[in-house]
Amino acid sequence: SVPAKSQLFLQQNPVPEYLKKAQKRLKEEQERCDKYLHPSTWNELEHRCVQVLVDHHLEIFYSEFQNLLDNDKNEDIGRMYQLVQRLPTGLQHLKQLLEDHILRVGLKAVQSCQESKETVDPKTYVQALLEVHKKYHDLVTGPFDKNALFNQALDKACIGFMNKNCVSEASNNTGKSPELLAKYCNLLLKKSSRINSEEEELESILNNVMVIFKFITEKDVFQKFYRNLLASRLVNDTSVSHDLEGSMISKLKQECGYEYTNKLQKMYTDTHTSKDLNDRFQDYCNSNPAPNESFQGFSVMVLSDGSWPYSRPNSEFNIPPELRSVHERFSQFYDKDHNGRRLSWLHNQSKGEIEWSRSKPQTSHRFQCSTYQYSILYHFNHRDSLTFNELQTNSMIEKEKLDQLVKQLIGFNVLKSPSISHNSEIKPSDTIELNLSYSNRKIRVNLAVALRSESKQETEQAHQSVKDDRKHVIQACIVRIMKSRKQLKHSLLIAEVMQQLQNFQPSIPTIKKCIGYLIEKDYIERVEGENDTYQYRA
Repeated sequence: SVPAKSQLFLQQNPVPEYLKKAQKRLKEEQERCDKYLHPSTWNELEHRCVQVLVDHHLEIFYSEFQNLLDNDKNEDIGRMYQLVQRLPTGLQHLKQLLEDHILRVGLKAVQSCQESKETVDPKTYVQALLEVHKKYHDLVTGPFDKNALFNQALDKACIGFMNKNCVSEASNNTGKSPELLAKYCNLLLKKSSRINSEEEELESILNNVMVIFKFITEKDVFQKFYRNLLASRLVNDTSVSHDLEGSMISKLKQECGYEYTNKLQKMYTDTHTSKDLNDRFQDYCNSNPAPNESFQGFSVMVLSDGSWPYSRPNSEFNIPPELRSVHERFSQFYDKDHNGRRLSWLHNQSKGEIEWSRSKPQTSHRFQCSTYQYSILYHFNHRDSLTFNELQTNSMIEKEKLDQLVKQLIGFNVLKSPSISHNSEIKPSDTIELNLSYSNRKIRVNLAVALRSESKQETEQAHQSVKDDRKHVIQACIVRIMKSRKQLKHSLLIAEVMQQLQNFQPSIPTIKKCIGYLIEKDYIERVEGENDTYQYRA
């Protein structure tokens, strides 16, 4: 009999050979039917053939499927799919096997790129995710013929290993993937990064980044880090291409909507507006020349309040005299053109270039430094040594920030102090001296390098800021739903909140806390006699 023949063939040959044989037999039967039988016969004939050739051996197929996946036997996988799809429910188990397999491969790929518990290279990490996705996307679009079931399996597995893996567990932070993806974008879009590519190639890589972005569940974390890094690129003029910056914002807008990219777009627009503003300021200075003043090399960026991730300084800052005149001149020009607007200067984000020189031996260097660093070094123009207290009084920089900056300049050997160590806090009486024997083979030296402690602190602050923002987003969502529905049961309110919030997945305990907070603030209340029902308070 045919069942006995197929069983015997399977016992004597590997499963891939059987798949070829079964396909061939089905094709022969269809050709015979077309030649000798009425067309209506084929449906019943096909059902009988599939039952004998496929359904009776389904368990063997399933057990062999894993081996085919492990060994990348895509042609054999395609044959198995073509045979099993003829059964009404045959693909469900194959789909689950594929999903589990992709999840395992993805988790293993992430594990292999983890350097240590704290350090993960964004480029290595994102490329590991992309390689896994590409491999199995090709499998789904090829051998599985873009079948919706296997597309679902791929998507579900990718969401699994891209959001929860050993990297997120090591940092105890489910927002690690979006953070690393944003940092990878920064590597792509920043000048002098480790990734040097042509603009067309970078556009293609950014399209790949969007593939990963679609699977990220905590898109608000990506938004926070991307915004901070975009701000740094724009303010420091380190973007590899302004067109690419605009293109990436458009991609994010297409995926997440206007509200998601509103601040990013405003930041991008501010840079173009500021260029026009600088040109007009130069024209203004040329038309109204002042004696003994030079504004060559001066440029300013006017940032829209609320769009940029910068806050106004908490304390005053004593601007060095050399900068005071241009500071006042620009303020006068801006007030004249923009009556009613108030400028708040972010000196902590400003930078410039100063010349360091001495006569014996005759040497000269150009230091690229922040305005705060310049303010510190300026006071050594007249004295070779100052106490920490004198520096703070003269510059009016916050004590904690000044401590970091002085230690940084000591690290560059520009300043020196025998009483200050890297780990101890600087005392007000500690003496700081200008290092008159400073030497460097480079003429131009960049002192405006971010401190490692600052970078780590900024990362922690960004994650904390996301947590705080989420509470407000959840509360606003609850109020919006209750205002529309007037009255709603607890379970339905929870479900609707989770459905509406697309940029992150709120936990049920967090939603409950927000509901409790809104009850305290009299936005909503419990319906009398029904503890599981809320109503909106107008």
